[in-house]
Amino acid sequence: MSNRYIIPERPKPGPQVKPSAKPQANPPERSPVVVCMADVEPADVRWLWPGRIPLGRLTLLCGRPGEGKSFVTMDLAARVSTARDFPDGSKCPSGSVLIVSAEDDPADTIRPRLNAAGADVKRVHILSSIQVTASDGKKEERAFTLADILMLEDALCKIPDCRLVIIDPIGSYLGGGTDAHRDNEVRSVLGPVATLAAKFNVAVVMVAHRRKGSGDFADDSALGSRAFTGIARAVWHLSRDPDDKNRRLLLPGKNNLTAEGDGLAFRLEGQPIGRLVWEDGPVAMTADDAQLAESRSAAEKRKPGPRADARQGAANWLGEALANGPRTPAQLQEEAKRSNFGWRTIQNAAGDLGIERERTGFGGGTLWCLPNQQPRLDDTPPFAHDPLTPENSASMRECENKGKTPILEVGTDSRAKMHGSPESGDSRPDVAGYAGYAGSIPSEATVAQRRAATLEEARKKLSDRLFDSDPMLPD
Repeated sequence: MSNRYIIPERPKPGPQVKPSAKPQANPPERSPVVVCMADVEPADVRWLWPGRIPLGRLTLLCGRPGEGKSFVTMDLAARVSTARDFPDGSKCPSGSVLIVSAEDDPADTIRPRLNAAGADVKRVHILSSIQVTASDGKKEERAFTLADILMLEDALCKIPDCRLVIIDPIGSYLGGGTDAHRDNEVRSVLGPVATLAAKFNVAVVMVAHRRKGSGDFADDSALGSRAFTGIARAVWHLSRDPDDKNRRLLLPGKNNLTAEGDGLAFRLEGQPIGRLVWEDGPVAMTADDAQLAESRSAAEKRKPGPRADARQGAANWLGEALANGPRTPAQLQEEAKRSNFGWRTIQNAAGDLGIERERTGFGGGTLWCLPNQQPRLDDTPPFAHDPLTPENSASMRECENKGKTPILEVGTDSRAKMHGSPESGDSRPDVAGYAGYAGSIPSEATVAQRRAATLEEARKKLSDRLFDSDPMLPD
């Protein structure tokens, strides 16, 4: 048979599909814009509030409802409108203020608070809505969102000396089609706002609420996507002093433009409107420090659930079981069973306490001991540590031949010698004055103090871990 290739038939062409629209005759041309850094002139960062609120950038003010966020923004508006110094003594530039507020009424809340703060209300403006004129000339108003970025730009054009824009809260102005928990969607809305801030050289302060629960970092507590704190160049947090509920703390989060600054404290005085009164001097605390203190304070007030109670009880039992020295897992497992503790619960408690597992050197076995606990003479056989002298070797062979248990006796050279077990059956060495493999023997009082301190440290460590990580605890 000759070698031949079979060429498949070409498929028959189907019906031609006409394009739904004519292609553009002259499509827009695109090309990258590349800037050489040699052509960029260095410039200093411009500040509204030096070291705290930059001009031309976005700043985030985060806190729970009722902490005083709106009082702080009204105080800022009053200072900018009158060029009054900031609470830390920094100079404040003079300018107008644009407020975008969804939660406070202009007549009964915003204006009274501005008056109480001493603002020049002629220089404070509110962007309340957008007026739309239909083709028939009929006018109507609709709510403003940051999707209407051109409207915000028009408003800034009408206030040429504006230095501060307040958006309170930022979550209410993202627009109905924006998911506040999606990073890319949030950035697509806030990006143009950042561009406007740079174009008009204004400071934009965005107010955000805190999410329920606490994490390790205060900046992660802002409600919604991390894009809020990511795109902001400075983040500030408001919280109550855990030791004085009437005292509020304005504490620093991240700052991409300068070194981390100090916090400030204030109180709200006067009824029914209230007036913000700043305290003299800085607060040497960060927002992360305050959140950690707040979390621990809340944890102390919580009532542990059944699972936490079981782990706490197991940890107490395990700490007492190891207080007198290391034990083998087999010993602990048998005793835990008699005490009605599951082995899995004991293992979890061991992790909470930071139990250390040491190899004995004989057959690869392990011993469990409390953190920083010194091994006892009767826990680890001395032969695993001491070089054997000929005398010791001979004594061991003699004991093996007679079926006796080798023990230690202290010699004049502070080295243990091997002998057979006494008739009393006590296989422990006479440790008086012993200075062999484990060092000198402390007094009984010293040993008791060390055990008590070690157990207390382990219990404290367990308590912190339980309240920080136990999934059964309530929020």
